[in-house]
Amino acid sequence: MKPIRYLSVQFDQRINQQEIRLFRSAVIEKTERRSSLFHNHKENTKQVIYRYPLIQYKQLEQERAGIICLDEGTEDIHQLFQVRNLNLRIGRKQQLFKVVDMQLRYYDMGLAETPATYHISNYLPFNQQRYARWKTLEGDEPARQELIAATLRGNILAFAKGVDWWIDGRVTVTLEKLKPPKMVRFKQQQLLAFEATFTTNVNLPTWIGLGKGVSIGHGTVEPLNS
Repeated sequence: MKPIRYLSVQFDQRINQQEIRLFRSAVIEKTERRSSLFHNHKENTKQVIYRYPLIQYKQLEQERAGIICLDEGTEDIHQLFQVRNLNLRIGRKQQLFKVVDMQLRYYDMGLAETPATYHISNYLPFNQQRYARWKTLEGDEPARQELIAATLRGNILAFAKGVDWWIDGRVTVTLEKLKPPKMVRFKQQQLLAFEATFTTNVNLPTWIGLGKGVSIGHGTVEPLNS
């Protein structure tokens, strides 16, 4: 077992999916970019740090703005709480954000004997190579579902690596339900976004992200059973 620290923070203000990026930018500016975990760029540059985000910005319960922190992220988030006034600009709106729920816990990362079922929303699974593969499988729904399941498995392994968990055993993923994708705009591109239900033998923390765009609410995972 690998224990990881996990902190969920929910605010009183509601945001929509498109505003998550603005919420993230506002938080980054409030913390004066003192920690790269808030933005995943090298200091004073636009160069991206390629790692699994340990601070993730979300739309959580009742569409409230939220932040999920893992391991070192649970420490650096205190830089935000040291700010006296969380008056954030979201687009053209200036809003005062107040914390309504905060929970710190430990998750024991390990492989379970009985797989658990999860729902994933706004999931961006594809790089160019996998998208090309997806297009060649048009009309072959079982093969497309197999591709999504294999991609999810790879994303779970990337998450495990990001929290320094070296998995002793085989990760299994079975896709249970896949809704037709929709197009979303991501970094000046139009990408396919999916909603799906899957089972896996990995104990995934609630609201973590898998796939692309994890830091701004894409690929958010929620358990459907205990």
